[in-house]
Amino acid sequence: MYHITVYDNEGKKLLDEPIKAADDQTAKAKGHELLQEKEYASYPFRILHTSGRLVEFLSHKGKSAKSTSA
Repeated sequence: MYHITVYDNEGKKLLDEPIKAADDQTAKAKGHELLQEKEYASYPFRILHTSGRLVEFLSHKGKSAKSTSA
């Protein structure tokens, strides 16, 4: 089980929902679908495994913990 939380740029929580997924990749895909559906794709977010392990993170500065600079 996973969880997605989305914040506005001031830190206010906009979305806080569980994600049912068998693995990290599926959780990321479902999380991104939710971001698109709710029109939160440009907001800071985090996807966590229920164990507390960070799966993906996008900071308020728009930099993903999993991305590399071009």
